[in-house]
Amino acid sequence: MSSETDMSCIVCQIGARENFSLARALARRGMLEMLVTDIWCKPDMPLRDRLGRFGERTHRDLSDQRVWAPSLRAVLRELSDRRAGRQGWDQILHRNAWFQRMALQRLKRLDPKGPVTLFAYSYAAADILAYAKSRGWRTVLGQIDPGPVEARLVEKLYDMPGQQGVHHPIPAQYWDNWRRETDLADLIAVNSDWSRQGLVAEGVATEKIITLPLAYEPVMTAKPRPADKDAPLRLLFLGQVTLRKGIDLVFEALQMAPDLPVMLDVVGPLQVSVPEAIRSDPRITFHGSVARSTVANFYDQADLFLFPTRSDGFGLTQLEALSAGVPVIASRHCGTVVEHNKNGLILQDLTAKNLADQLRMLTQDRAQVAQLRAGAHLADRFSIDALSQNLFALLQQVQHSR
Repeated sequence: MSSETDMSCIVCQIGARENFSLARALARRGMLEMLVTDIWCKPDMPLRDRLGRFGERTHRDLSDQRVWAPSLRAVLRELSDRRAGRQGWDQILHRNAWFQRMALQRLKRLDPKGPVTLFAYSYAAADILAYAKSRGWRTVLGQIDPGPVEARLVEKLYDMPGQQGVHHPIPAQYWDNWRRETDLADLIAVNSDWSRQGLVAEGVATEKIITLPLAYEPVMTAKPRPADKDAPLRLLFLGQVTLRKGIDLVFEALQMAPDLPVMLDVVGPLQVSVPEAIRSDPRITFHGSVARSTVANFYDQADLFLFPTRSDGFGLTQLEALSAGVPVIASRHCGTVVEHNKNGLILQDLTAKNLADQLRMLTQDRAQVAQLRAGAHLADRFSIDALSQNLFALLQQVQHSR
């Protein structure tokens, strides 16, 4: 039986995905050899709060860990992309390839003692995994979404009338790189059974896939809201405002029920064409992208969080909402977080009519809203400690997967 002390792990990731939870969970057990990322700010860096989104690329849990990032070169690369007019999928492919080149430069200088497992996230991992295999390291691919199945679903959605030109299809090179990643990985960690189904449908070997739910540590506390049966029900849709996330189902549901006493806050970048009837609906407010520091204000005001996603690798906002004490109305096409009639509702039938019916029922039964709110809290299985335990089990499995 392996012990924690003989398990050494390297994590390669672009950005602050999941608030560096994977690296933090490994660090808690003394198993993190190094975190390789693109931009990193030391937690105690002077004037860090003035660096905007770059200043958020840090975490105090990793202040005493080995973290490497070509931060200045990453910022310069972004500026170069802007000057060159590089955007969309061309920019994403360029960034992913650049990160892998930078990561390989650092990995080639490493001389870890004992066996190593390397974690890298999908779509920016193929070259990193290939190098790890050449060193005899074990490899784990962190799959962030359901893959090509989801992409095809999204393309069909944007074929709908009025949505043409909003969405740009993913180039074939992206998927070629991904298939190479799935071949190189000893194990593939998905965050939900929905993602597992997507990968299996693409021919990925079932025995290589392991489900690893996301972790979240609350930065907000649930605040009591006075019950007011005469006030409109406050609804919150927060995140990417896209057809994949089901925003059109929300709009259609409200159009079906013009007399429904609700107020909807839509928070996040708008990536969909919005009908004029929706823009002029006084019940709906579009806030666009907001600073991370202001997100808590929207949760404080919300009675219900809407997450009717058509496809999600997990849906971290579900955990965020529950940690703020806000019940969630979710689909089945994401991570299993909502317990029906306990901390929210699951839309078994993902249609605008079903959503409208559920909202009408809740506006007429405020006692049920209060009951759901009382059950809205973050379960222990989504803690960093739980992720740490799951990772230890995964590492034991990957040692015997080759």
